[in-house]
Amino acid sequence: MPARGKTIVYFDNSNIFHGQHDAGWRIDPAKLQAYLEKSGDIWQVYFFAAVSDPPRYSQTAFYRRLKDILHWETVIFPLGSKTIKCKKCNGRWRTSTEKGVDVAIATKMLTHAINRAFETAILVSGDKDYLETVRTVKNMGLRVEVVSYRKSLSQDLAAESSAPVVYLDDIRSQIELPTPDREAEQFQPQE
Repeated sequence: MPARGKTIVYFDNSNIFHGQHDAGWRIDPAKLQAYLEKSGDIWQVYFFAAVSDPPRYSQTAFYRRLKDILHWETVIFPLGSKTIKCKKCNGRWRTSTEKGVDVAIATKMLTHAINRAFETAILVSGDKDYLETVRTVKNMGLRVEVVSYRKSLSQDLAAESSAPVVYLDDIRSQIELPTPDREAEQFQPQE
């Protein structure tokens, strides 16, 4: 495996939150960072998320801990909303939805790539929306590694990873947040 060189992590909280919800266990952010650093130092982590309006205390406290304790850069957006229409009953209702996070991650990664801020980007997401961003960064002569849950990983995105994909499912024992530790850091829902 080639040396990573200067490395930046781009973390899509919504994608990973839904993955861990489906998996039934939570990730400890400090343990995940330590695991990723086994292959080389990480220069910076950018954590992208959306919050309810008004934000819940648990969300803001968690994001503050990421910033203050782990020194992650947190990029937070307000949740948007959309109208859902039931095809059977024609009923309509509004629901919260994440807006702007995927574009922000893609823009930040591309801006950093153009400015040669990294040699390796680690994308913690399985979302196919990042496929063209990853291809563009790689075409610039830079590396992109993918970290994701198996179930939520686009196979097209997996095929573009510059190193074998790190499946969160496979490293659970090394990164899981112990269940009884309710005060420890944990990835919060995007409601």
